Amino acid sequence: MKRRIIAFLAAAAMAMSLAACGKQDTAAETSAPAETTAAETAADSKTAPDIIIADNAVDFAKNLKLGWNLGNTLDAVGNGALSDENSWGQPTTTQELIDFVKESGFTTIRIPVSWSKHVDDDYNIDSAWMDRVQEVVDYAYYGGLYVIINSHHDCDYYYPSEEKAEQGAKYMEKVWSQISERFKDYDERLIFEGMNEPRLTGTNKEWWFSATDAEGVASIECIVKLNQVFVDTVRKGGGYNETRDLMVPSNAASADNALNAAFTVPDDPANRIMVSVHAYSPYDFAMNASGYTEWDGSHDNELGFMDKLASKFIDKGVGVVIGEFGATNKDNLDARVAWAESYTKKASELGISCILWDNGGTKVGSENFGMVDRIGKKIYFPELLEAYLKYYK
Repeated sequence: MKRRIIAFLAAAAMAMSLAACGKQDTAAETSAPAETTAAETAADSKTAPDIIIADNAVDFAKNLKLGWNLGNTLDAVGNGALSDENSWGQPTTTQELIDFVKESGFTTIRIPVSWSKHVDDDYNIDSAWMDRVQEVVDYAYYGGLYVIINSHHDCDYYYPSEEKAEQGAKYMEKVWSQISERFKDYDERLIFEGMNEPRLTGTNKEWWFSATDAEGVASIECIVKLNQVFVDTVRKGGGYNETRDLMVPSNAASADNALNAAFTVPDDPANRIMVSVHAYSPYDFAMNASGYTEWDGSHDNELGFMDKLASKFIDKGVGVVIGEFGATNKDNLDARVAWAESYTKKASELGISCILWDNGGTKVGSENFGMVDRIGKKIYFPELLEAYLKYYK
């Protein structure tokens, strides 16, 4: 069967059970207005949107289309309190915000989550933090979006070196077994992403090394092993964990490192693997505040990494998702619009979905990727969003 239509009733029942158990009111704690969640609405009505799930990872990845990152929110690191959600200046996430994201045309939401500040010495996740993550997942899941959750600023716990390999494997197994258990009744529209940008932090090889660098290649080989631990752990989790699609990165989630010969995808009995890459490309236009500001087609060849990803992965039955991308504001809106069309046209034609990074920053300068006004519920750059959506409608 090419497609399956799956209702959300099992997960709705879980949401009702959580509500009955008196889940902590984090919204009240941060002065957010009370509201009816999508989970409660779905549970009350016993209905939910029909979900079309592709029966292979390539088509599934393609169906994610244009997504949005809830950046600098649940991924913000702090002191292990629920208020960490606000520690990088973003407001408490509400159902209203997620509904606005969907109404704006996004098909997928990636919810970056940092767990390491919310675990004990044995990597047991704090229940209040897990509950809050589930609450935000419910906003999007019951609202009709594909949802991705990950392990974000936790690289110190899965540092990709042989010296820390045992610790990394233990962390991955313990944390993902708990996440898998909590979400086992959520169908395949919920996607797990094992790691975010695992890399050699604190070294001169953190973001780049040559394709044959011994230490760099060893880190990729370590990540391959950690990815396998992640996949094996989730698949043992029961329920929909046996078939949900899983995203795995190479070193730093770099496209170059995914294309490195040392990087291979995990063995998976379900054959539902998608490679996750982050690509603010070309760097001198999209990320480097001191780089060039115009987009006239002369740098289109620098988007050729997508063709290489398609050849190595998509052509062999492995999905590809660009989990983070964007172009920083250099007071060059027209150029960013032109770049966005070039970027997403190529990606969509290859079956690669793209998830826009949004950290709330809108000023001119480095790493300002804001698109959604989370308080005013408006789009900061409507022309730019329309360009992103053009080839994903």
